[in-house]
Amino acid sequence: MESQRRQVEMDKKNIEDMAREKDLLQNNLRKTQNATQKQADLVKVQENTKKNLESEITGYKSDAQKQRKMIYALEKEREKYGQQASDATAKYLEALEEVKIRQMTIMDLQKTIQEGEQKLKQQQALYEAVRSDRNLYSKNLIEAQDEIDEMRRKFKIMNHQVHLVQLTTTLLSSSLLN
Repeated sequence: MESQRRQVEMDKKNIEDMAREKDLLQNNLRKTQNATQKQADLVKVQENTKKNLESEITGYKSDAQKQRKMIYALEKEREKYGQQASDATAKYLEALEEVKIRQMTIMDLQKTIQEGEQKLKQQQALYEAVRSDRNLYSKNLIEAQDEIDEMRRKFKIMNHQVHLVQLTTTLLSSSLLN
């Protein structure tokens, strides 16, 4: 009964421990999902920004073409429109540089996400290893406790038998003396 009571208590404790671990894992999962959603939102913002920049670039290209046609048509205002065309070209190059920088930023963010996923997989693998070790050690502990209980029972039986032999010897020696 006592052994079963201890077993029930140990089972309750294990259940409570596992429930706490489950809650911790669920919290970690929620945090990871929130972080992933934030990263996805950032990627969407970057994609929208990229589309806007591409449309600006297209606009700059069409402006540059219009300016070239006007330059040929209006030779008297050639210098004025030449300056505008060079300004438009500078803006276009700046926009291209900005697009390149943002593309590099997107690639860096993707690498960070991949590293995070790898770390998560490593942590999950470590968790599984620790859990399997814990289960093995728990099983070994239970087996060792069972062996100890069996040894104690055998010791009591042997002690009782020795005590009976001593009593018998004492009774025989006292009856022989009388």
